[in-house]
Amino acid sequence: MALEVERVPFLGPEALARRLETEELPLVISGGIAHWHALTRWSPEYLQGLIGQVVVPYKVSTSNAHPDFRQSERARMFARERAPFGDFLRSITTGPETRRAQHLFTGDEQFLLRRRANITSIDPGLKPLLADIEVPEAIPESRLHTVWAWFSGPGVRTWLHYDNNGCHNLNAQVTGQKRCALYHPEELPRLHPFLLGGSNPAHNCSAIDVERPHAELAAGLAGARSWQAELSAGDLLFIPAWWWHTFSHLGAFNSNVNFWWKPGASSIAFRCISAALAKLPLSANAAASVSM
Repeated sequence: MALEVERVPFLGPEALARRLETEELPLVISGGIAHWHALTRWSPEYLQGLIGQVVVPYKVSTSNAHPDFRQSERARMFARERAPFGDFLRSITTGPETRRAQHLFTGDEQFLLRRRANITSIDPGLKPLLADIEVPEAIPESRLHTVWAWFSGPGVRTWLHYDNNGCHNLNAQVTGQKRCALYHPEELPRLHPFLLGGSNPAHNCSAIDVERPHAELAAGLAGARSWQAELSAGDLLFIPAWWWHTFSHLGAFNSNVNFWWKPGASSIAFRCISAALAKLPLSANAAASVSM
């Protein structure tokens, strides 16, 4: 069963903050970042001039899937390369689309900003990007956790997973378009996460390749209730803590900024995922691996 994520105009920071933290349901805020300079500035040419010489690590896949769990060897699943950001930009904006989908930059490789124990760290190489964006006012400053930038070409698919940092997420679509599917944490048993004790260490990821689901796992995916949304430049997507999600990157040049922050109290979703983990094999170890 697929539902459309509700789409609303910008509500104002106080009203939006109340809605996000009390309902804990996916939400698209149309034009939520319409005032950002990044919306008109972030072309490949502009970014080349701004941070093109900064050497960055980025994900490399043999296909469009990131991580590349279609591989049998762990090193190839999580393969990375390093290059000046300008070279990376050329790899995702020129050449055959199948090749452009093989590279992806995320905050996994290099965060933009993070806050730990009330100490804020900013990556010096990516710092110029901060002048073009703003932390949404709906996010409590004291609970801001991490800010990431994402850059990709067309065709990329991020593997079905949940964010194991226990944070809510506002995903800002700056350029391009993306389509996403989200699943409530209570759907975890149907989504077949990689288990502790197995060969894959990514326990917050599904064993299901949503583009090529194995027959034994397809029924679980088909039976899981999902929320669907398509993002365009200027939109904000709210992903509640512990919700599963997967993205298809549709635009010729996609850029996003993700803002993670800690829920104010033990969230509805955390209780759901804890209950779901208790039903899985090795659940005691798995539940212990989930922390707020």
